[in-house]
Amino acid sequence: MKRIKYICLILLLTIISYNILQLFGNQYTYGVSQQISTDINGINETDYPGIKERIQSLKAKYPNWNFKILYTNLDWNTVISKEYEGHGGSPKNLVPNTRNSNWICSICGNRAYDNGTWRCASQSAISYIMDPRNSLNEIDIFQFEELTGTNAQLSIVQSMTKGTFLQGHEQGIVNTANNYQINAYYIVARLIQEQGRGGSTLVSGQSGYYNAFNIGASGSSSSQVIQNGIAYAKRQGWDTLEKSIDGGIQFVAKEYIKKGQNTLYLQKFNVTATSTYWHQYQQNLTAAGSEGSTLRSTYQSVNALSSSHTFIIPVYTNMPKTAALNPELVNSNLPTSDLVKINVTSSLKLRKSPQDSTLVAWLWKDEVVARLEKATTKINGTYWDKVQKSNGQIGYTARETFDYESPYKLYLIPLSGETTSENSNQVQPSTPNTNPSTPKVEYKLGDCNGDNAINSGDLLAVRKHLIGTAVATDKNILNAMDINKDGNVNSGDLLLIRKHLLGTYTIK
Repeated sequence: MKRIKYICLILLLTIISYNILQLFGNQYTYGVSQQISTDINGINETDYPGIKERIQSLKAKYPNWNFKILYTNLDWNTVISKEYEGHGGSPKNLVPNTRNSNWICSICGNRAYDNGTWRCASQSAISYIMDPRNSLNEIDIFQFEELTGTNAQLSIVQSMTKGTFLQGHEQGIVNTANNYQINAYYIVARLIQEQGRGGSTLVSGQSGYYNAFNIGASGSSSSQVIQNGIAYAKRQGWDTLEKSIDGGIQFVAKEYIKKGQNTLYLQKFNVTATSTYWHQYQQNLTAAGSEGSTLRSTYQSVNALSSSHTFIIPVYTNMPKTAALNPELVNSNLPTSDLVKINVTSSLKLRKSPQDSTLVAWLWKDEVVARLEKATTKINGTYWDKVQKSNGQIGYTARETFDYESPYKLYLIPLSGETTSENSNQVQPSTPNTNPSTPKVEYKLGDCNGDNAINSGDLLAVRKHLIGTAVATDKNILNAMDINKDGNVNSGDLLLIRKHLLGTYTIK
């Protein structure tokens, strides 16, 4: 009888466990096999397009920077789908209600979350923020910085806390951070991100308790958020700001850093092998980038940008060929009258103006951008053209080498196929073979010249066909040119190829 009861108990526990897994899915562990590698040159550009060249460009400028690649072995589309969950309940990602409508989830619409000023983030917004390629630049890179360390300088922490609610607490922050082997600069950035420079109600002490890290502070209204945050602090006995900071650092160390979520990015988006897609620090979609900017500003203020920093870059399987677009540009059309390709070895600086060298973004090798204004006079030894990236960023970049440089090189190659003295060093794309006697080739959609790729040569081939300078007669070529599959080759097909090159449309 005892044996039967024992067997029944085992079966009951098995059924309960199964039902819990069905209910919560992979909430606690995804169980994927992941690897971290320092071999940057070994990154497969086919599997992870655009990652290696961006890292190499940063490494060339900042030789003391070190990079690790986290091969998550997670499918990109699955990752975005998992992060786009919680509609109507507790979405994993929120954006302020002041954002452009493309940032806001179409399922939840104007439904208020948290303190009432937040909205559920759209899928395109999540893709844009999570795509590591959009942050592999010297401005946004610090959300990937490894957060372990014990060498924080008190003077730097003091420069960060000056004029904030943390002023006077610097030594305690450094001591506790060192004790738990955490980057103290990150702690300050996190606290300012959570409470603002002046501090919020949760660190005012009005209730007799403090919650500097907003742990447990959640709800659907401001009052509920504060109430829950204070209740958590009360349970922990945090009746001083010092206790709250110390306890919060210990919490972050044990619950995140030691569990592998050791970057701002990984704390916001848990794509590690443990508790995958869950156990994420906060819902603010752009929190990692914001805190990373605070870290960068600190390093810059003390001339430490070029010092040794280690960054962990996550990559995913089946990543798109081009980086995800800014949501505000998803449904917009870039000017197509003057498309140019970046003709450089690695990258080209996009600056605020010809006279202001402030970095707006990097232009990458073979990237296609729209030229908005073509300079007619030289400034500081070269022409500065105004261009727009596919993600909407606008700035000025050098069209060609400076007067004092040799040999001459044109940095912006027109995709229009026009041959001028300024692009005499350009290798013209091949045109389709229109001789009917030539053996026919099975051309794929968009590949109009049979080189097994969709590039500027295909754009030129369609353009020449439309203006009559090289009319295609081969049926296979005509089928390849009919991008929108309406039975004709027209300006609509030309536009779709342009959008494909800009990354705003994918030819399938």
